Amino acid sequence: MSRFVGPSIRLALPLVAVLVFAILLIFSLQRMFEVERDMRVEAEQNMLWVFHQSEVTALRLIETVALAELGQTGPDELALRFDLLASRVALLNDGPQRRFLEHVGLDEDLDSLGASLDRIALNIETFTPDQATVLRQDLTPLARFFGRAANTSMIAEWDDLGGRLETYRDQLGQIILSLIGIMIAGGILTVTLFASLHQSRQKNRMLWRERDFSGLLISSSGEGIIAIDSAGECTLWNGAISSIVGIPAEKALGRAPADIAGFFDMSTIRQALSEALEGQTSSLSFQPFFSPDSERPLYLDVSFFPMRNEAEIVGAIVFMHDASDRYAAQQKDAQDRDRLEELVAERTQDLDSALKRERSAADLYRNFAAMVSHQFRTPLAVADSALQRLIRRGPHADIDEVAERAGRARNAISGLTRLVDSTLDAARLDAGQVGARRTQYDLTEIIQAVCARQRDAAPERPIKINLDTSAAPTAFCDPAHVEQVIENLLSNADKYAPAGTLVSVSLNGNAKNLFCDVHNIAAPIPAHDQEKIFERNQRGANSAGVAGTGIGLFMARALARMQDGEVTLQPSKNGITFRLTLPRYTPGAS
Repeated sequence: MSRFVGPSIRLALPLVAVLVFAILLIFSLQRMFEVERDMRVEAEQNMLWVFHQSEVTALRLIETVALAELGQTGPDELALRFDLLASRVALLNDGPQRRFLEHVGLDEDLDSLGASLDRIALNIETFTPDQATVLRQDLTPLARFFGRAANTSMIAEWDDLGGRLETYRDQLGQIILSLIGIMIAGGILTVTLFASLHQSRQKNRMLWRERDFSGLLISSSGEGIIAIDSAGECTLWNGAISSIVGIPAEKALGRAPADIAGFFDMSTIRQALSEALEGQTSSLSFQPFFSPDSERPLYLDVSFFPMRNEAEIVGAIVFMHDASDRYAAQQKDAQDRDRLEELVAERTQDLDSALKRERSAADLYRNFAAMVSHQFRTPLAVADSALQRLIRRGPHADIDEVAERAGRARNAISGLTRLVDSTLDAARLDAGQVGARRTQYDLTEIIQAVCARQRDAAPERPIKINLDTSAAPTAFCDPAHVEQVIENLLSNADKYAPAGTLVSVSLNGNAKNLFCDVHNIAAPIPAHDQEKIFERNQRGANSAGVAGTGIGLFMARALARMQDGEVTLQPSKNGITFRLTLPRYTPGAS
């Protein structure tokens, strides 16, 4: 308890000085406001001018009565002068002027003179030269009253001014004394402030000496040791930590660790320091420290402990140890393990790649066989039909007919050649080996060529072509793949349509895409089969009794999607419509 008595006594004098300073300042300000208020000249106190003007008005009225008696002025001038006098009397009876008259004891005289104004007013209204003498006698007391009142007002104002000056002198003396007191209190505060600063410097010097002494005690430790106070500033920095960080103690003490080296600004180190200052112990292993003098970092083990003074946490202490050799040994073990895992992964990847290549080859051959069985029938049928007719005609066929039949067979064989190339490309693309070759192409040429071949293969099936000529039908596509898709859709429409019914092929589009719709009159496809029919080797319930492999629609959609297109089943009330969607060609497309 005694250690707090000295500081309390030292604080009492500055507190008293501050209190006196505030009281005197408030008192001085209050007195100055009072002086400023009293120095104002109030309008109601300037009565000398009012009484003088009233006296002048009364004398002029008396003069006007004399002139009226001589016939030199009229009743209007007399009435005007009386009204001016009456207004002066009314002014004296109003507000602050009345209060002043009461203050100097002239209010009763004014009341008696005011009563005589009624009689004077009557005489003014009925004025005749014979009444001039009586009227002057009635007005003379008014003039005398105003003169006497002016003298009384002047004396009262001089007395009031003298009283004010005495009051001002007293108040100014009080203000001067208060200012002297304020200066004394300010001097006390100034002296106290300088004394406090001097004591603070002395205590700081003593604290630094104690810290330096503590640093000498642990400077021989092989571990780096840092002490941090509750404000987060370094108070201890031994030689071992100087050799690790490369910063001497004189540059580290009194600074925050994060300002000393970037190592202490790492999030993990900052968090551990904060936890130590909150009373928690923690350790971090293999923290990298990058020294500007070394290309390779040091790896440090760092431990954080709170420093306590009884129950109070006064700071934290940090121990740092160079663990680079142990870290290097662990890294070597980890690298050996990683290298072994990489070798195993490489061998596994090689085996997976070989297995994928084997599966891709098998899929290529399987898909190729399926596509050959499905796609090559139409061109072979066209070529076979043309050659059979040519054989049957024999010597009866003329040169033009032979050329026509041979041309049809040759076109069918050319289409078969393109189909082989397209089929191989599709199989390779399905195996992830090639891509579609897209360019600009007129879809009307493909549609007309495919429909011509289909008419040759199935002459009994009427095929109608509807082309929208309002916009250029140029698509950005692979012509061989598009030809194969339309041929699949047209062959499919012929296969599932009743004999003799019409199959139509329509071409239209919008600003972005072209649509090729193939429509036939056939039984609708059940809803549960509408997506199933586009899968490989899948056929709908309406395909019973119709030859097929279930590969056509799968191939059509796959080939369309290779070129950013699509094959979909469109809703239709009368028959079935499959739509091929392809992007329009735009300049710069690739």
